[in-house]
Amino acid sequence: MGVDIGSIQQMLNQSDPLELITGEPQSRVTGVAGIRAGDDVALLCQAGDLVVVLDTPPAPGWPMDAFLRRCGDIGAVAVAFARCPFDLGSKAVAARLGLAVLLCGKPWQLSIAVYESLHSPVNDKIGALARALVEVLQTAGTDLEELLKQASAVARHDFMLLDTQGNGLFSQTNWSAADQAVLALRLAKSTISFNAVLPSGIRLIARRVGLTGRDVWLGVSLPGDDSAEAEVLSNGLAIVQAAAAQRLASLQMLHERDSRTRTALLSEIMESGSELSEGLRHRTLAAGWDLRGWHVGIRIIALGEGTTISLRDELLMAFAAQNLKLRAVEQTDGWMAWLSFASEPTRSTELISAAIRRAQRSFNNVLRTAMGVGSLLAGATGLVKSLGQATDAARIAANRPTSGYFVHIDRLGLAQLLLALTHTDVFTPAAKGLLDPLGDPDGALIATLTAFLDNRGSQSETAAILGIHRNTVAQRLNRIKELLAVDLDDPETRLALHLACRAVKVIP
Repeated sequence: MGVDIGSIQQMLNQSDPLELITGEPQSRVTGVAGIRAGDDVALLCQAGDLVVVLDTPPAPGWPMDAFLRRCGDIGAVAVAFARCPFDLGSKAVAARLGLAVLLCGKPWQLSIAVYESLHSPVNDKIGALARALVEVLQTAGTDLEELLKQASAVARHDFMLLDTQGNGLFSQTNWSAADQAVLALRLAKSTISFNAVLPSGIRLIARRVGLTGRDVWLGVSLPGDDSAEAEVLSNGLAIVQAAAAQRLASLQMLHERDSRTRTALLSEIMESGSELSEGLRHRTLAAGWDLRGWHVGIRIIALGEGTTISLRDELLMAFAAQNLKLRAVEQTDGWMAWLSFASEPTRSTELISAAIRRAQRSFNNVLRTAMGVGSLLAGATGLVKSLGQATDAARIAANRPTSGYFVHIDRLGLAQLLLALTHTDVFTPAAKGLLDPLGDPDGALIATLTAFLDNRGSQSETAAILGIHRNTVAQRLNRIKELLAVDLDDPETRLALHLACRAVKVIP
């Protein structure tokens, strides 16, 4: 199976003339892969492929040469770009690697046309689906969610975008726990595509879609025993994947542009001092930022791997699930964010803080973070001050696991005072003696007691922070009471133990 480049040129000669820069017309490709220039070629392409770059080609010189070498390393036959300058040095590299290079006007249409040619329908059903999908995808517009809906309607099966855990990016998926576990394992191990029957009997066919800084899969589900339909949908999936990749590339570029705009605007606000200029005030309103009300600053530091641009939507959704509308601006190590209220909120700052903590715990399933929260303050000046407080609190939170890597500035004053009181030659030995029955200062009992006291005696918060069951927390607290012979409900006892824990563990 395969198609030569000369046939591809003839096939597209009228609609989109192809220019063969280097290589032979008789070079034969056996597959096609639509990718972004920055994607991992080794993950998304295979030997024999025509690699079609759907977005802006690599810059002339070493970026282009490096890309060509990556394609040559995996055994690609040809590479196609949107029309661009192509210098003699890059031509020489391509020739040395045996790569044919094509320039065209519409890369993603080229990838679909080549796919159709490679996969001539083995029966009428495959052909009918391919034609119907190509027709609807060419007129579906730029909205990715709408594209998936239209493709699903044509195929009569749901196309879905999934993350590496099998969670839907546009719609809720209802996998069983067993299905979810198998999916996460298979997605982690697969490179380009997979076709598997899950424990529930559902078959999922999926293909990787390249997206810088993020692994995304396009999948379609059907009954596991319908192998004929699976063959039809597997062919259709490749067609939808090319269109989805093109739209994801466009979305990524749009997000990056919006990110730069947000970052620049926030920098101006932070540097503006006490008053915003008329022009700056208009631009903040145009961005959807009304700074006239009350604000709570939040600084989020990423402790795990992930790009702020690609994960911003998940962050906003985690807060939205707590009925909090977050404004988030990308930073190199996370986000600068805030909550705004038109008038002073009736909810106490403690309740708002608790909702922020729940949002953080939810988002930690996607990316581990440290979070600092500022005071509730009014106006643009108040927002700037609250963001400054949040930044200070976040730096402390990043080194405080017993608080769940979360610090609210309103409680920081007391915490710092308690810490200062423990730094004495008299208190530290006494604290160690008091807690000595609990064993190693880095052991489970002292960690549990510290987290319990840091979180105002909440067993559920302690369990969530330590990643253990609430019953385990209760058992450890009972053991602590027995070993120390203390009443943890007594305020004075709790204060003494809190001071002792801070002295022994030296928590900032």
